[in-house]
Amino acid sequence: MKQLTIFDLDNTILKGDSDYSWIKYMIDSGFVDKDEYTTKNNYFYEQYEKGLLDFDEYTIFALSTIKGKSVNNINNLMKDFMEKIIEPMINIYILKILHDHNHNNDEMLLASATNSAVVNPIAKRLGFNNVIATEVEIIDDIYSGNYINGSALGEGKKDKVMQWMELNGFHDFKNTTFYSDSINDLPLLMEVEKPVAVNPDNQLREIALKNNWQIEDLL
Repeated sequence: MKQLTIFDLDNTILKGDSDYSWIKYMIDSGFVDKDEYTTKNNYFYEQYEKGLLDFDEYTIFALSTIKGKSVNNINNLMKDFMEKIIEPMINIYILKILHDHNHNNDEMLLASATNSAVVNPIAKRLGFNNVIATEVEIIDDIYSGNYINGSALGEGKKDKVMQWMELNGFHDFKNTTFYSDSINDLPLLMEVEKPVAVNPDNQLREIALKNNWQIEDLL
């Protein structure tokens, strides 16, 4: 049976968080209020690192940076964001792992809790055809500022991956690998046959050591 290899995005493939970086990019570019968004962005990121993030509250905040803007407008900003911010964040060591799995003809799936407006251009750059992200709502080619079809964080990511697997002929987690850095991904890490902790946070490192999981410190 074909191998399924799943990758988290932020702090796994990237040396940093794309959602946090997008908001900072919008702050630095003068599109949103500097003081308000910096304070909130830092607060939510701290909550995420502790595994305490209120996903709904955070995602509505993150999507406020694109609310009311056209898809074309954001796509143009994304090109600049990708070139200036994302490219330097790509971890070259994980690219070798991606290449090896591609060479092995694995089915590759990118699974991120970050919103799809940010994730999709990054997925395209990295060569992923299969992508799970928090889906953003678009009405008449304008971002509404809302997300649809539920969270892709924690249990939500696990559920979305399981739905994708069922639709794509993977009926269990046998022959499945998942690379992630975060305690927030523990529900999916506990399910897959081969969990790999990449640059893990302290909580995930402790669990990985306890369970004898593979740990990759790719600095």
